Amino acid sequence: MCGRIIQYRTPEEYAASLGLDYSEGDLPKIPVHFNGAPGHDFLVIRRDPRIEHPLLGALQWGLIPSWADDPKIAWQLINARAETAVTTDVFRAAYRYRRCLIPVDGFYEWKKLGPMGKQPYAIGMEDRQPFTLAGLWENWKRPNGEWVRTFSLLTIQSNKVLADLHDRMPLIVDAKDRDRWMSEEEHPGDLLRPSPVEGMTRWLVSTLVNNSKNNSRELLEPLASVG
Repeated sequence: MCGRIIQYRTPEEYAASLGLDYSEGDLPKIPVHFNGAPGHDFLVIRRDPRIEHPLLGALQWGLIPSWADDPKIAWQLINARAETAVTTDVFRAAYRYRRCLIPVDGFYEWKKLGPMGKQPYAIGMEDRQPFTLAGLWENWKRPNGEWVRTFSLLTIQSNKVLADLHDRMPLIVDAKDRDRWMSEEEHPGDLLRPSPVEGMTRWLVSTLVNNSKNNSRELLEPLASVG
């Protein structure tokens, strides 16, 4: 699974990295996330058939299905398995009609160390450039009539960069596949594959990451190898 996202650049920087032309007033205000957790708002790219270009908006991490009675279900739906999302009731409609992209600078995963606890690693690109994760989004209406947009991250079997940390990792969508992922294609199943290891890296970081209340650039500082 994936339980933390790194998204610390401005919406303007992400838009530029994706080749999207937005003026400053058209972009949402998103908090800086060096240690973003479920329940936080993140910049998400989604498709709206009424306009020509993708929408960049603030969506809450943790999917709430449109039919849900209790929004707390979001805590159970922060991730969706890529292999089964197309057939699972809670994700099937979102997979078909509401695929999205989450631009990030990285994410975290933990290695179990027995009695020593868990050691966090940051995972990103060697050139430290942003990349995009695959997601699914939904609309949910509060009892007071307010609409809430939420998303879930798709996960896939880990590649060799993460295999010894966890058996699952977020699904990374390559730049050449982004338009297709966001298209109206019913089932781009061949994109549901572990990401190539080329260009990816990981590094040890402080256990301060373990507390989602900690949110500073220092969390990304590499540490020496443990034990």
